[in-house]
This record gives sequence, structure tokens and C-alpha cells, in this order.
Amino acid sequence: MNKKTIASITTPIGEGGIGVIQVSGPNSLKIVNAVFKGKKLKDLRNAESKRLYYGEIHLNGSPVDEVIVNVLRKENSFTGEDLVEVNCHGGIQAVKKTLECIVHAGAKEVHWEELARRSLVNNKIDLIQKEALIEIPEAKTKLGVKVLLDQYNGALSSFINKLIKKIENSDNIKNQFNYIHDKLREISETAVFGCAITLPQRLIITGKPNVGKSTLINALLREDRSIVHIEPGTTRDAIDDMISIDGIPLVIVDTAGIRKTNHKVEKLGVSESKRQLKQADKIIIMFDNSKPLEKEDKELTKFIMHKLELRKRDNSHKIPVFPVINKTDLPSKLNLSTLGEKQLEPICKISALKGDGLSILEESLVSEFKKYTKYVPKRPTIFTKRQQEHISKALYISKQCVRLVREIKDTKNYSNLLNDIKQNLLNCLVFSWPSPKSL
Repeated sequence: MNKKTIASITTPIGEGGIGVIQVSGPNSLKIVNAVFKGKKLKDLRNAESKRLYYGEIHLNGSPVDEVIVNVLRKENSFTGEDLVEVNCHGGIQAVKKTLECIVHAGAKEVHWEELARRSLVNNKIDLIQKEALIEIPEAKTKLGVKVLLDQYNGALSSFINKLIKKIENSDNIKNQFNYIHDKLREISETAVFGCAITLPQRLIITGKPNVGKSTLINALLREDRSIVHIEPGTTRDAIDDMISIDGIPLVIVDTAGIRKTNHKVEKLGVSESKRQLKQADKIIIMFDNSKPLEKEDKELTKFIMHKLELRKRDNSHKIPVFPVINKTDLPSKLNLSTLGEKQLEPICKISALKGDGLSILEESLVSEFKKYTKYVPKRPTIFTKRQQEHISKALYISKQCVRLVREIKDTKNYSNLLNDIKQNLLNCLVFSWPSPKSL
């Protein structure tokens, strides 16, 4: 595969004014030259590296689209091979037709991840940078793009490499344990934020029918996405959409109201709601301020708290629950104290219809990320579960090291433990553990 010239669309189709196709490999200039007619440059094979050239893509003598071509010789390209970047119009047909011409001229169409793989194989980037490169086009917010670009440019890789050198060049191993442990703890804390950017958390909104779930969804989305009706049971399926709060993407899910019903279709909706709750990362449970607490409220709360308790028992991630009292613009008839659930605190009071209290609710939903929502350039951030796993292992071992130092135990195992830390750090950068000779 490395000997073949490959081509891939590297921008979302139909979502921008410009579509980009990247062609990488030994024959990239020859292949693009076969379909490119430059306004000034007649032969693309003679093009200078890092220069832009204007012209047209042709198929069988007929123009397909106006393009701007960027030529990068292998010493300048991110793949480590000669690379031609073709910038065409962003419409679906323009991009697909341009790619079709390039493939017809001899390139092999691949998924854009293959470009990242070649960068890794040709030692242009490490595994962390490859993962960042793959995630950048999928980023849901501007903050996510900025953070991932920093990691692609080496923020996390540099942090890890410096820590590895610290381990290798330490004269007094014993005195370095606290420093290494603090650094590992510092970087491990970024994982919750980084992984939330690449794997948006699922925010489930639940409550009895007609409590205002769909109205809240529409208020958070700033648009009418969910059907709103006075008749209970209007929402029959789980409806999900993406929202962003302070640069943090969340998949917000509007579920059918959970209650006992004889309606067959509504029963399916209730069953789906319970399934969604089991997959939640965060849960908003809504109560109606204008009505007294009802049996449905109590049963739903009991169901949610029971599932949380099961999560605790099997050491799973605890699901944050956000109790919300809606319809505060109406006279209050609700008394939540009869629920007897101390965990349902603090309570947020809102009027989803009028927008009152929404900013406080939004702030609560992303409070765990407050430290990171203000962008800091070049800040190293863990952003995949794979990276998090290796750093967690290294952190666990560093805790053992610190404990041994405190207890003034035999120091024979210090070197072995440090080597284990180092190998886990190296695993963040490469696919497999290095051979003993390279350690």
C-alpha cells in the first residue's frame, strides 16, 4: 500500500465552501498533472514545493471544476511522500467528480485515515499525533479543533517525551518519584475533558409525560427540534441532537415520558426511554412545578437512583443526576421533600418556555470542565481512552513508588518500577512496546 499513490477527500462533503482532496505517493504529481490544466504552469511535475497553482480539472478534455493546487514535496509534506492538495468547490458533485478524475488517472481511493497512517509509518508523526489528525475533521466545536490541533502539533507528545527523559536522566531516582507522580496526576486529570471533546457525553432528559422535556430540548438547542404539545405522550421515540455549552459538545436525548400505559406505541417509547437511561453519561430528571408530586415521579426517581446504585457496586462511572423543576412561571404545587432522596441536590429551577434559569442549568452541566473551557494554547491534553489507559497504569505505578519511598523500604525495585512507568509512557507514542535494546 505504501508504494501506491492514494487519494482521499479530507473535508466534510457538502459542509463548506471548499472541498479538499489530498493525493499522496510517488506518482502524485504525475497523476494530478494528467487531469490538471494550469493557467500558467503547464507541467505540474515541475512545480515548486509549498506553492499554489490555479487551474482546472479536466476529464476527457472537458473542464470539471476550477481548482487551486498546493504542491508539497516529500520533505515538506505531513505524509513523508510527495503530496498534492487539490482545493475545489465544496459542493458534493464537484468534490466527487474531481476525485473521480484523479482516481481515473491512476490514484487509489482510500479513507482519509490512510493518510494519517502513512505519516506514522514514515516517522513524520507519532501515534498520539495520528489520533489527533484523525479526530480533527470530526471535532464538534471550535474549542475541540483548537485542542486537537495542539495535540497534533505535539503538545501531549512533548509532555510525555520530557517525562521519559526525566526518568532516563535522573541521577537520584528516589528524589524524582514525587515529581513524576505529580506530573502524571496533572496530565491524567485532563482526560475527562479531552475524551468529552472526542466522545461527546450523552445527556438524557427524562421525566413524566408533559413535564416540559421537549420544551427544554428546544430551549437548549435554540430551535424547535422536538414536537411540543399539551397532550401527554407526544414524544414516542428517543430524539437526539448535538448541543455545545462553553465549547463542550453533548449529545442531548429527548426521551418519551416514563409512565404505565396501555397504548402499544407509547409502551415502546417508555421501553426505549429506560434503555437510553442505562446508557446515559448525565441525566436531567424533570419535575412539574405546577403539579403535586405524583406516583410517576416517585417511580422514575427510584428507577434512576437504583441504576446509579448498581453502577457504584460494579465500580462503573457514576452518573451525575441534575434535578430540574420546570414551569416556575406557574403557581407552585410541588413538594420534593416527600421523595426522600438526598442525592437529588442541588435543584435547578427553570422555566423552559420563558428561558428563566437556563444559564444556571447549562453552567451546572459542564461544571466539571470549567478548568479547561477557557482555551490555553499548547496545553497537553489526553483525548482518547487508549492514552488514558496507559497514563492511568503509569500513575498507578508511580503511586507505588511514592509509597515505597515513604516507608523507606528496599530500593531494589525502584528501577523496575520506573521502567514500567516509562514503557507505559512509550505506549502512548507507539503501537507496541519497544524492544529491550531500545529502552
